[in-house]
Formats: sequence, structure tokens, C-alpha cells
Amino acid sequence: MTNKNGTLYPKHLLLAALATVLASGVWAQELKVHYMNVGQGDGAVLVSPGGEIVLFDAGRKGECDGPLSYLRNLGIDHVDYLIVSHYHADHIGCVQEMLTEFPLRKAAYDRGGSYPSSIYNTYVTTVGSLRATATKSHIITLDSGSPSPVTIQLAALNGNGVQTTNENDLSLVAVVHHGAFDAVIGGDLSGVKSENYEDIETSVAPLVGQVEVYKVHHHCSRYSTNGNWLDLTRPKIGIVSAGNEGNTYGHPTSECLERLHQAGVVTYWTEKGHGAEPDAPRDSVCGDIVVSYAPGATSFTVKCGDEDPVQHSLWGTQAPPTAGQVQWAWSTSSPGKKYHYAQCAYVRRIKPENLRRSDTPPSAYSLHGGCPTASGSN
Repeated sequence: MTNKNGTLYPKHLLLAALATVLASGVWAQELKVHYMNVGQGDGAVLVSPGGEIVLFDAGRKGECDGPLSYLRNLGIDHVDYLIVSHYHADHIGCVQEMLTEFPLRKAAYDRGGSYPSSIYNTYVTTVGSLRATATKSHIITLDSGSPSPVTIQLAALNGNGVQTTNENDLSLVAVVHHGAFDAVIGGDLSGVKSENYEDIETSVAPLVGQVEVYKVHHHCSRYSTNGNWLDLTRPKIGIVSAGNEGNTYGHPTSECLERLHQAGVVTYWTEKGHGAEPDAPRDSVCGDIVVSYAPGATSFTVKCGDEDPVQHSLWGTQAPPTAGQVQWAWSTSSPGKKYHYAQCAYVRRIKPENLRRSDTPPSAYSLHGGCPTASGSN
């Protein structure tokens, strides 16, 4: 490169200038995770501050116009990484359409193995040589030249050691980390053992740790989101991807929502679904949902459809609660007059008849610092 007089700049000066530019704000953009309304299915798009694109699942077969239009409106022309949770048609049904228009550049991570369906075969053909079998604890790094890179941890897959042949239970779990912000996307993982499902969530939760955002497993089925999972991951918000059409499963279910509400989790839904009724202000039906986080911020933002953005504080901060947000919980019989973050594990141990919640803390009570998950009582 030369200056206006034609003088060639030394390489070390160019590199120093580039570093200065990057440090001064080129990377000071937000991480955005777009939870697309794909009906009764799943599909999300992560856009890193540096412009790298990650597609998590790809929507439902036969209903690809919506997610395709969404990616067009984002103004992108490719996908860097595809992360496939599992091989059901409501998660990989639009891979061919998506990657035909937005070519895959780097890799498609999945759980390996195979699955007896034509949609799975189409997926394998579409990603071709870019298919990669995920390994536990593998890290994908985005914006590697940034002062604050984004990392995606592939935390668990294939039942995490629990013997199962259920495709939902085999889901790949991905955890997004950016600064103090964390989000988990785990496909259709189960947490309630039944004749069809195993409890995978309990063993996976310690590998995930505390997060701000939880893409609720299995469209908030009655077999997902157990108490152990919520105690250890302690999400601030839950994203429920469920549809109106083709939803014969009753998603989201009252059992799943009750567990989320008991843990103080605020939920955002892509559609109303054909299950339990939303309970405002704890549940919002949005359409598309966009979660944004800027490095160094003490909160992250949720854009629910066309509504104004809502801020939620990060773990480890004590930002004022958003109006209408259930932020605090306490027991009327607490001997120490302590109140808690609504997501605190202690809240789950309060007897229902003694439990109180509010977006303002109770007078004459003091905050129980740290929200510990150790055993104890209120």
C-alpha cells in the first residue's frame, strides 16, 4: 500500500495502523443472535461483531420461504458455519435451500452417524466435504483478530454418555460466549425420563454452566427443562420456538412453562403455538426475536417482533429491573429477611404458599448475594 505521494508503507506500520483501527471501534459492534420464526421447528442465525455468520439449524421442510427471506433482509451472502442439533426434518428441513442461496464457507458441525430419512440424505449431500463431526468441548472461534472474540463451545452430543437411540436425546449442545454474555442452544434435548426419553439435561447442565439466554429445549415440551438444568444454568430469559401450523404436540406445554416460571425465567415465543396460554408479562409472543450484546455492557437487549427493545441485566450485575419484569423473589417466612434474584436456585426451594415475586424488592429485606446453588433453605 502507498500514500498519496506514492511512498510504500513498511509492513510493520500497516499492521500497527490496522491494530489501531480495530481497537478504536471497528469491532465495537454488537453480537446479534436472531431466533427466526420458522413455525413448528427451529432456526437461528448468529452474526458476530466482525460479520461472521453461524446458522443453528435451518427450519422446517416445506416452509423455507420465511427463513430465506429473513437471511436476505440481513443483507448477508454466505454462511460461515452451520451447527446442526440433530436430524429431524423441523431442524434441517431447509438446509438445501438455505445453503444454495447462502453458500457455506467453512464447516457444518453435526453429531456424526446417520439417520434413515431422505431429508438427512439431502443434508449430507448439500454440505458435502464441509461436513464435520462435532467433538465434546470443541471450540469454534469467531472474530479471532478481535480484542473480544466470540466463541462457541460444543458442550455435549449423542446423549452425553447416556445410552439412548432417541434422536432428540442425541442433540448437539452449543454454548455461545462473548465477554460476560452466554447463551445455550441445545436442540430437542430431554430432561424427563419416560418410556421414550432419557434425562440428558442433568448431566449436560454442569458442562454448560450459568447462562443469560436459553433456547428452550424441544419447543418447551413436557419432557424438557428439568429442575436440575434450571438450577445450574439459571437463564435470565428463555426462547420458545413453537408454531401454530403442524403443532399437534401441544407446545409449549404447561409443565415446561411452570418450571421456567418457578425459576423466574422470562420467556419469549416465536408463535403462540397450540399449548399453554402465555402469561403476561412473564411470556411474550413475538414472531422473530433478536438478542443483542455489546462487549463491556452490563445488560443485553431482546427485540420481540416489532416491540421496543427490552434490556435484561447480565449475571454478576445489579442493573435496575426493567418495568414489568419479575426480577426479585422471597419467602414470607424467611428467618433472615433475604430476597433473591428470581432465577436463584434458592427460590426453587421456597414453599409455594410462602413465595412472593415482584419487580421491586421488598422493604426490610436484604439481597442474598451471589445467588448460590449450594444446598440450603429459605
